[in-house]
Amino acid sequence: MPDARRFVRQVLLPEIGASGQLRIEASVARVASPSSAASPPLAHEVAERYARGAGFGAVEEGPIDVASLAPPALVRTAAAGEVLAGARAALAAMRAALAGDA
Repeated sequence: MPDARRFVRQVLLPEIGASGQLRIEASVARVASPSSAASPPLAHEVAERYARGAGFGAVEEGPIDVASLAPPALVRTAAAGEVLAGARAALAAMRAALAGDA
């Protein structure tokens, strides 16, 4: 692990642990904003920050479906929807990495 202190909270979680953190570090999170910005930039910015904070080895371009990750029934503003969708996209990338799908 590059900086064990930085990820100690994640390593302490039984769902992640040291082996899970190593899987995250060896994985790619596909949540960065595509060069053809068809999806909202705020969602990608939030997702990218979460993914980098989680310790992904790389962050690449990838789609974020705001409508499915932040249904209008859950949020009142477009910005809130983008933030929620970005956070959920990063969490989905972590789950995939931990499951060995990333």
